[in-house]
Amino acid sequence: MPKLSEHTWNVGIVTKKASCEKEGTFTYTCNVCGADRLEKIPSTGHRYQDKITRATTKKRGKIVNCCTVCGKVSKQTLIPRIKKITLSTTSYTYNGRMRSPRVNIMDARGKKISAKYYVVKNGKAKNVGTHTVKISFRGRYKGSVTRKFKIIPKKVANIQVSAEKKGFTVAYKKQSKQCSGYQLQYAKNPGFSGAVRVTLKRNVSKKTIGNLENSTTYYVRMRAFRKVKEHGKVKTYYSAWSKKKKVKTKDVKLICIDAGHQQRGDSSLEPIGPGASSQKAKVASGTSGAATGRPEYQLTLEVALKLQEELTRRGYDVLMVRTMHDVNISNSARAAIANNARADAFIRIHANSSTNASVNGAITICQTPANVYCGAYYSQSRRLSEQILANFVAACGCKNGGIWETDTMSGINWCSVPVTILEMGYMSNPSEDRQMSDSAYQARMVQGIANGVDAYFAL
Repeated sequence: MPKLSEHTWNVGIVTKKASCEKEGTFTYTCNVCGADRLEKIPSTGHRYQDKITRATTKKRGKIVNCCTVCGKVSKQTLIPRIKKITLSTTSYTYNGRMRSPRVNIMDARGKKISAKYYVVKNGKAKNVGTHTVKISFRGRYKGSVTRKFKIIPKKVANIQVSAEKKGFTVAYKKQSKQCSGYQLQYAKNPGFSGAVRVTLKRNVSKKTIGNLENSTTYYVRMRAFRKVKEHGKVKTYYSAWSKKKKVKTKDVKLICIDAGHQQRGDSSLEPIGPGASSQKAKVASGTSGAATGRPEYQLTLEVALKLQEELTRRGYDVLMVRTMHDVNISNSARAAIANNARADAFIRIHANSSTNASVNGAITICQTPANVYCGAYYSQSRRLSEQILANFVAACGCKNGGIWETDTMSGINWCSVPVTILEMGYMSNPSEDRQMSDSAYQARMVQGIANGVDAYFAL
C-alpha cells in the first residue's frame, strides 16, 4: 500500500448535503487505493424572509418570518383587519376655498393605522355638493374604499325682521356664489311646529309676508339652498338654519263703521237688548235735510265712505256695516257685525233733527254705567265718545252738544264692543244741513272723527 502522501485524490463529491442546521460531508477517494478522505461541510444556516398575507376590511392578515430553504418559522405577527374608516368631518360650509377632510383609519384592535399604508385620492373639493374620497391601501393592507363628504351653502346672514300690518318684512344679505335661492320659514312657536315655508329667488334680498294674525308673535328663520346635478339627477343642498328671529305683527285696530239708517226703514219690532221684553222698530227711516232735502241715509253713507278711506290711510282695518242704500239691516244685526268681527271700536254715523230749526251742534251717545245689556263696556264707550266728540268739534268748529248717556238705543244695547253714536249736526238746521253736505266740511268732519279714533287708542 502506498504512503498517505502518495494518495492521488479525485475531485471529490458531496456525500451528505449540509442543511440549515446540520453539517454535511464532502468525500475524496484515492484513485490508487480507493481510500476515502472526509471533509465537513458547514451547515448553511437559515435564510429567513418575511412572507406577508395582507389584511383587508374583512379579513386579518399576517407576517410570517420563515426560512426560504427549509420553511422553518421564526416569527409570526398578526395584522388586525381594517375595522373603521372615517373622515374628520363629513360636512363643510362653503367658503370659496378648497376643503379636505382628514382620513382616520383604525384596526380591529382599536389602533390607528399609519398613513404610510394608504393613499388618498380626490380628497379636496370647493363647491357645494357631495364629494367622494378614494382610499387605496398598500404595504400590509390591500383593497380600496370610498368615503363621502359634502359642502353645503353658507348660512343666510344679516337678517333683519320688522313688523308690518298683519305681517312682517325680512331683509337679508344676498349670496352671489353657490346659491340657487332661499327658504324662509315662520311659525307662531319657537319650535316651528306647523311652520309655513316660502321659497325665494337668489336675487331677492327682501320679502314681506302678509295676511297674518293681528298683534301676534311669529318666529322667523332662513336658509340658503343650492341645486346641483349629480349622476344625472338634480339634488338640493340646504345651508344650516339661521338663528331664529322673533317679531310681533303690528297691533292693527279694527274699526267698524255703521252709516246710520237705510233707503227704507223697517218698522217690524225686535228686542231693545239681549233678552229684553221691550221692543223697538228694527231700523228707523231717519230724517232729511231742511235745506238740501237729502235723506239722512245718503248723508251718513257719504261721510262713512270717506271716513273708511281716511282710517285705512292711517293704518286701521275698517269694516263697513253697509256700502249701499238698498239694504235691510236691523240695529241688532248691525251690532252683531261689529261683535262677530271683535271690532276695537264701533262708530255709528248719524245726523240729528229737532222741531227747533235753530238748534245746532254735534253730540255723541253711549250707554250708562247701569246698562244691563252692555254696561261692562261703559268706560270704553264713554272714552270713545269723549275723544270723537272733542276732536270732531275741534276740526269742524261746531258747537259741542255734549255726551248723552242712555240705555234706550238698541243699536248700543246689543253691542259687546266699545261703541258710540255720533250725531254730526242737525239736518233740521238749514245752515248746518248745507254745511254737512259740503265736501270741504265733510273732509273736516272725517278728520275730526279719525283724530278722535287716534286719541282713543293713544290713551
